Amino acid sequence: MVQLLMLLISLSQADISIADLCGRPVTGASICTDNTLIGISDARGEVSLPDGTDSVEVRAIGYKTWEGAIPSSGKIILTSVPVPSGMVILVTASRGGFRDHFPATTVLNRDDMEYLGRSGLRSLNSRSSGIYVREYGGAMPVISVSIRGSDGAHCEYYVDGHEISSSMDCLPGMTLDPVLFGGMEISRGGGSGFLKGGMAGTLNFIPESSGLPPRASLTAGDDGSAAFSGGISSGQNRFSLSIRKLTGISGSTAHDGALLFNGNRHSFSYGFLAAVSSGETESPDWTVPTDGTRKRYSLDGWGNWNPGNLRLSAGMRTGRHEYKSTTPSTVDDTHDELSGDLTLEYGIPMLPFHLGLSANSSLDRVWSTSLGERERLTGETALAAGYSDGLSLSASVCINAIASESTMLGSVLSAGLPVLDSLLLLHASASTGFRRPSLNDLYWPEDNFARGNPDLLPETSVEFESGISLNALKSFRFSSTGFMAETGDLIRWEPGQGGKWSPVNIAEALRKGIEVEVWFSEGPAEITGIFTLLEVTDNCSESVNYGRILPYTPDYTFGVQAGMECSRWAYWSVSASGMGIRFKNYSETSWMPAYTIISAGVELLPEFMGSFSVNASVENLFNEDYQETSGYSGKPRTLFFGINWNGN
Repeated sequence: MVQLLMLLISLSQADISIADLCGRPVTGASICTDNTLIGISDARGEVSLPDGTDSVEVRAIGYKTWEGAIPSSGKIILTSVPVPSGMVILVTASRGGFRDHFPATTVLNRDDMEYLGRSGLRSLNSRSSGIYVREYGGAMPVISVSIRGSDGAHCEYYVDGHEISSSMDCLPGMTLDPVLFGGMEISRGGGSGFLKGGMAGTLNFIPESSGLPPRASLTAGDDGSAAFSGGISSGQNRFSLSIRKLTGISGSTAHDGALLFNGNRHSFSYGFLAAVSSGETESPDWTVPTDGTRKRYSLDGWGNWNPGNLRLSAGMRTGRHEYKSTTPSTVDDTHDELSGDLTLEYGIPMLPFHLGLSANSSLDRVWSTSLGERERLTGETALAAGYSDGLSLSASVCINAIASESTMLGSVLSAGLPVLDSLLLLHASASTGFRRPSLNDLYWPEDNFARGNPDLLPETSVEFESGISLNALKSFRFSSTGFMAETGDLIRWEPGQGGKWSPVNIAEALRKGIEVEVWFSEGPAEITGIFTLLEVTDNCSESVNYGRILPYTPDYTFGVQAGMECSRWAYWSVSASGMGIRFKNYSETSWMPAYTIISAGVELLPEFMGSFSVNASVENLFNEDYQETSGYSGKPRTLFFGINWNGN
């Protein structure tokens, strides 16, 4: 009789699964029919529905509402809304996303990644609040990402949770093409209170899910640039490819290619990323022109085993960076590096409580004609705890140790409170963080332009933030976060005697600001807006620069994008982005002017083209003259044309 009852129950239900564009399960999604709630997805993104349910509406915080007939596969894919900042996610043993650790996180989707692939990572300025990017130095650019007015080295870079930052300069150890990935998490604040976190935030590039259809795209620009990318699945695996020709502002050229392989088998997930790039560099307008060239090669691999409450992660990366020039001086540098890490995490669910323990060991080794042979062995252990029963609380603390160096401590405490029947979410957090000097900071040999500083102290920070998020409405979402962070012994490269740049410690620096993100959708129209008000000052009362703005930090950044679907076969878009003035010196007598860039585009999907579409766009429509950073001009007006194939 019991067996018959169970059979009848199983026959009266239909199982579906809810996932995002990157294949990750969406927990807590509400499934409705006729405005009646009939189910909520579990930790695996799965839910059982009553028999006979053929059409549903799926709602989840941070995603566009999905409506329609249940697919025959039983799998529903949700598209991220790129303004879910202010979400507070419970601490668990799994590091499926960095939203678990940062209260303020913006998630970019596939369309955003395609846009960044055309226009460059500099366009992150218009896609997320609290962040600005400088991409300069020629067709093989230097990419510096600043979160909440921090130094570029205060960010950490990941692919699927695997660290890709170089131990030499803390920047990405490869030339990244965003179009290779399905999405990106931009997390702000939070300190280093968990394994391998950035002191100011993180960028986590998310591979595409194997459940997505094949795709391919070809894009060309009137500046001579060109790019091809594609993705295809085989079983539970996904292959993604990117090949590009890049051009610099002054006509330099570069080529790069990357191959990404990722997949999963039951409790295993894994990935490999190979990248190679080569090209010419360009000097700022205040120095003698250079004939420098750079080459980069890298290979990364990672894997995770997650049988229940236990999680074992391993990763490795190896890379080579070559630089050669004969003007203004002869330079022939080669840097080889090898890194590996092993992490063990154990989660203890005791609903409504969660407890997680973790331990990590990582080795960084460098062989360099400039730095010599250097090695770092780091050990770190962390404890995380969470509680959720209406009010959500989470806390974590970590201890980071390196032989013959100071032991560092990081921590995070955050809280989230839904109010007005979960219409609004209030959140707040406090954190402490740290960053050790990079190998370049310490050991860079003296040359015509720069020298290292072996006496540097590690940086420390204390940060507070609070905010409000409105995510429950179908057509309107809003978030605002205020933050204040004080950094001690801030490391900045500044000009010294003879004009040579060298890293120095600034006793105290104060960063404060407000981040705002808005998303609105009505019928065929959609508007997204971001704005950041920022102030970064020298906060040491004994400094001659006390209270003055730190050079090269803008007083505001903003971005607005509007799109309109017409007749189901054309999608028009227009965007504006920019930032305020950036002082070049502490005396605030020289600065780079504020600027605004207008861009526009159209994508055509006529029925007679089947799975193909064509697009055209123009960046910097009015050819605005502006500076990316001191001595480097921004990208002039550029036209792009492309054709896409979606195998759906």
